[in-house]
Order: sequence, then C-alpha cells, then structure tokens
Amino acid sequence: MKKISYFAVIIVLLTAVSCRQKSGSSGIKVDNFSTGKAGEMILAIDTNYWSKAAVKAIYEVIQQPQPAINQIEPMFDVIQCSNADYKASFMRHRNIVQFDYNPDYAGNTFEIARNPITSPQVLIKIRGNQQDSCLALFLAHKDEIVKAMYDNDIARLQNAHRKLNNPVIEKKIKEKFGLSMTIPDGYFVGREEEDFLWLCFRTPKNDRFVMLYKSPRYELTKENIVAERDRITKAYIQGAVAGAYPLVANIEGYPMAQNIQIRYHNGVELRGLWETVRDKMGGPFYSFTQISPDSTSCITVDGFVYAPQEQETICVRLRQL
Repeated sequence: MKKISYFAVIIVLLTAVSCRQKSGSSGIKVDNFSTGKAGEMILAIDTNYWSKAAVKAIYEVIQQPQPAINQIEPMFDVIQCSNADYKASFMRHRNIVQFDYNPDYAGNTFEIARNPITSPQVLIKIRGNQQDSCLALFLAHKDEIVKAMYDNDIARLQNAHRKLNNPVIEKKIKEKFGLSMTIPDGYFVGREEEDFLWLCFRTPKNDRFVMLYKSPRYELTKENIVAERDRITKAYIQGAVAGAYPLVANIEGYPMAQNIQIRYHNGVELRGLWETVRDKMGGPFYSFTQISPDSTSCITVDGFVYAPQEQETICVRLRQL
C-alpha cells in the first residue's frame, strides 16, 4: 500500500490557513516552475570520497523524524546522485543539497541560493577541500538547511492553493473572525456556531479538518490552549459513535508548543496528537493561536487529520507512544 505522508497533510492544513497575499506577491515564477514532490530533495554527493559514517550523519539530519506525528516519517525523502549525474532534471528540483568536494579547492564554503535555476528552489551548496570540514559546515548549519527546504515546500503549496481557493468560505471567515485567509477548494462547512467554524475535506482514504474558533482572552500557555481546544472539540465535534468526541492525547512530551510568527501575526504553535473518548479514532493536529487585534479574545486556527486506512493504525501507534 502506498503510504500517505501525515506531514504532507499537516502542511496542506497549514497552507490552507495561511494569510492571503496580494496577487503576484508570491515571488514564484510560473513560467520556470521547479520539479519534485512535497517532502522530497536531491542529495548530490560523490560517496566514493566520503566515509560511511559521514554519509550516515548527513542522512540523519535530512531524514530526521517529523515532529509530533503518530508514525515515524522522515523530514525528506532523498534522491541521491553523483555530481557527474547532477544535471538536467536534477538541477530543476525544488530542494537540493550539493557537496562539491575537491582537494584542489582553496577553502571551504557554505551557501544557500534561492531560485538560482528554477522557482521556487533552494540550493544548499557545501564546497571544500576536506571531508571533515565540509561535514562540519553542514552540521553547523543543519537547522538552517532543514528550515530552508521546509519553508520552500510550504511556499509552493501556498501558491497552488491561491489558484484553487474557495471564496465563499473565505468570505465567511473574514466576516466571522476578521481574518483574510486562503482556503483550498473542496472544503465544506461541517458545523457553524457563533464563534466556531468547522471545515471538512473528505476522501476515500482520509479526512482533513480545519477548526476556527474565538474564545474570551486567556494567557497563551500550552496548558490553557489545550484546555480550550478540548472544551471546543467536546462541545462541537461529534465522533462516529454516540457520546464520542476528540481530545488532545495525554502523551509525555506532547503536544509541542513554541512561540512563532506567521506573517505579522504573533502567537503560539501547537503540534500534537488527538484521540477520541469512547472510540479508537486519532491522529495528528496542528494549531496556531493568537490574540485578536482588539485584545479582547483569542483566535485559534486548528488542522487535524484522520487516516484509518494507512499502514499503521493510529490507535495502535498512540498506545505505543
């Protein structure tokens, strides 16, 4: 069975609720579009010059597990090639890491180039005359490298969603929450209350949901955001069986919270897992909570998915965690 990437679905939800940009401001050149799937990258490296331990260290960074996902998935799927084969379609890929090693080079350099050949594209190039120095440069910039490719994937999906959006739902969100947002076509309103909106996108293999809700202002701590999410889902999200409703899974280390900025909006990001009271449903969720412009309330945008037909059932994985 072909495995769906839970990360890809979460990214779809994240891009679905991205703030709208003005037309033509994405910076993406549609006449010179890059290739490659979401969560995929090219690794150009001549392994005959590198030890197995060095190559393993590179892969451990690129294929580190996705955060807060209920089954282990790498950050990126890797297509590896030599520098001699790094040409044509490989050079047009969206995300590339190239190790250009030659003992005759004068020194070692690190560079992140954006849109050098196609758009959107991130090319990370490590150039040097010593294996240890090249690897050290890569490891010193590992977080920057992963973030650059991750953000590049988001930018591409955001651009796609702006072309196939749902203006009816977007207008409803604007009127209800004062937010200008892009919602992909295919979502429909599953439930609407005074300060709550539940959007649904259903396929034969998985269900994707987006919640938006406004609450009286509270301190943006992880505990408060989780408590408010649980209150909302218990009140408004009905499970598949009578009396069932979703709650945030109580697992050590989850959910993961951090302060972030989306465009000019400051708030708290939550990544975690949800499970269902009186049922065996569950999966990953992502949320962003911010204080409203008038400072009287908190507004949350929350995406979660359910994919019961995948290789590893969610309820089993939750028990293992």
